[in-house]
Amino acid sequence: MSQNNDAVIERLRAASRAETREFVPHIRQHFRDVTVNGGSDWNLSLYDLAWVLCTDFLTEEERERHVTELLKAQNADGSWGEAEYMPHSALVDTLAVAMALVRLGHPIPNLRKMVRRVDWLFAAAQDYKQHDTVAFELLAPALLKWLEENGVEFKLRAKTRAYVEEVGEKGKRKLHMMAHGPGLFNPRASLSYTAEIAVFMSLSTEQVRLLPRMMLPNGAIGLSPAATAGVIMLLREHNLDVPEGLYAYLEDTYRAYNRQGFPDLYPYSHTQRLWNIVPWLLSGNISRLLQDGETLSLLVEMYQDIYFDEKGRVSWDANNTDLPDLDDTSVGFALYATLIGAGIQGLEPRSSSCFRHFQREDGSFFCYPHELHPSPVGNLHALMALEIASEVFGPEFRDDPENRAYEWNLLNDLAPDGRSLDELCHDKWHASWTYGAQRWLSVRAVHETYPDTLNDLLHLILEREQRGGWGQEEPTLEETAYIVSGLVRLLRRQSPPLEPAMREEIERLLERSRVFMLDEIARPTIRIPHIWISKNLYTPMCQVASAILDALLSLNILEPVPFQ
Repeated sequence: MSQNNDAVIERLRAASRAETREFVPHIRQHFRDVTVNGGSDWNLSLYDLAWVLCTDFLTEEERERHVTELLKAQNADGSWGEAEYMPHSALVDTLAVAMALVRLGHPIPNLRKMVRRVDWLFAAAQDYKQHDTVAFELLAPALLKWLEENGVEFKLRAKTRAYVEEVGEKGKRKLHMMAHGPGLFNPRASLSYTAEIAVFMSLSTEQVRLLPRMMLPNGAIGLSPAATAGVIMLLREHNLDVPEGLYAYLEDTYRAYNRQGFPDLYPYSHTQRLWNIVPWLLSGNISRLLQDGETLSLLVEMYQDIYFDEKGRVSWDANNTDLPDLDDTSVGFALYATLIGAGIQGLEPRSSSCFRHFQREDGSFFCYPHELHPSPVGNLHALMALEIASEVFGPEFRDDPENRAYEWNLLNDLAPDGRSLDELCHDKWHASWTYGAQRWLSVRAVHETYPDTLNDLLHLILEREQRGGWGQEEPTLEETAYIVSGLVRLLRRQSPPLEPAMREEIERLLERSRVFMLDEIARPTIRIPHIWISKNLYTPMCQVASAILDALLSLNILEPVPFQ
C-alpha cells in the first residue's frame, strides 16, 4: 500500500475517534485531497505492468526490477493476482504475466502449477453467476491462444475448453457489433480502453498505421496503460513510427505512481470526483456537508472541474470526453441540482435532457452504447438524480412529461421479472451485492414501484449479517458501509413505512454495525479488498473512504441524532 492510501486510512482512524464538532474537518480534508491535491488512488495493476513490460518504454534496469517483483508476486498455486472475489481477475493477470515472461524470453516459474491453476480459474469463472471483468470475453481467450501458440501447453479439461470457446464466441459477437457501430478502434468506442486486443488480431500494416488515431489529448489510448502499450507493440512490430505522445502518457503515468508500476486506468478525474460524492448524495448526508462553507466551496470546485459536453453528458475524464456514460452523467446532474438547491449561483444551466442520449429506440437505457451487459446501478443513479432534481426544482420538474417518461423507463429496466436479488444488486463495476443494495435501499422511486423487492432485500440483509457486518465473502468495512448507509436512509425517510418489528430489528442491527465498523477501523491493518471491476479488480481508495466516512456519519457515531 502506498503513502497515498496510508494517509487515507489514517484519516479514517482519526475521524472515528473525533468528537462531533471535530468530524467535519476530516470530511473537509478528504474532499480537499480529492480536489486540490489530486487524491490519487494507489492501484498497481499486474495486468497493465505486464503489457508495458512488452514494450521498449522501460529502461533495462527498470524492466529487470519489475520482472523480479512479478516473480516474487507469484502465488503458491502458480497464479498471479487475487481470485477471492472473482476468478476472472486472477485469470487475466496470470495470462498477461505469462505472456510478458514469454515475450521477454524468461521461463515461467512453477509452470505446471500455473497450468493447473489456469484450468481451475476458467472452471471457477464458468461457475460464477454475476458479471465478468471488463472485456474478459476478448482478453482471456486471446491470451490463452497466444500462449498456446508460443509454446505453453495448457491441458484443459474438455468442459473447460468448451467454456473458453463459448467465451471466445461471445467476444467475436462483441467485435462484430463494434465493427458495425462506431468502428473497432475509435476513441468514441469503449473498446479503445481494451485496444491491446489488436495485438491478437490479424491487422495489416495499413490498419496498424491507423491505430494512433485513438490517441487522446494526453497521448493515451483509452486512458489505459495496457491499451497504450499494445498499440506501441504493434507499431514496432510493423516497423512504423511510434508517436511520442504514447510514450509521454506512459511516462506521466509511471511518474504519478512513483515509478513503482501502472494502474488499470489513469487519469479518471471526473469519475474520481463524482464517486467521492455519490455516497453523500445517496444517504442524504450531502445536506450536512453543505452547511460547512469551506466544504461547500470544495464541492463547487469539484463540480467546476467536470466537463459537460454540449448535450450535458459526462465521461471518466477531461481527456476522453467523446466517451460519455450514464453513470457519470447522472451523478454530475445530481450534483448540479444539489448545488442549485444550496443557493449556488452562476452555474451554467443543466437539463434532464442529458438522459435522452442514453436511451435506445424502445426507451430502455444503456450506460455505454454497444455494451453487452447493462448497468443496473447506472439506472439507479439516474433515478437518484431525478429525485434530487425534483426536490430542488419542484412540481414543474417532477410533473414534466419527459421527466416522468425517463423515470418510467428507468424503473421498467429494473423490473425484477423473476431475477434474484443477487442479480438485481450486482453491477458490472463492482463485485459485491452490497454496492447495488445500497442503491435499492436509498432511491425512493424503486421503493414505491417494487415494495415487495424492497421487503425481500431487507430480509436478505438480516440473513446475511455477520457480526454486524456484510460482505460478498467475509464482512468488510467497505461493504458494511454500503448497507449501513442504505438502512439509515430508509429509516430516516419513514417511506415506505416499515413494520414496527422490522424497524426495531434494523435499529438493533445498526448498533452491532457501529461496533463492527469501529473495531475494524481500530485494527492495525484494515482490510480493504480489491472488489471494483475493471479488466482486473482494484480498489479506488478515496472513493471507498468516502463511503465509510458517510456511513460513520449515518450511524451517528460522531453526531448523536435520534433516528427519524
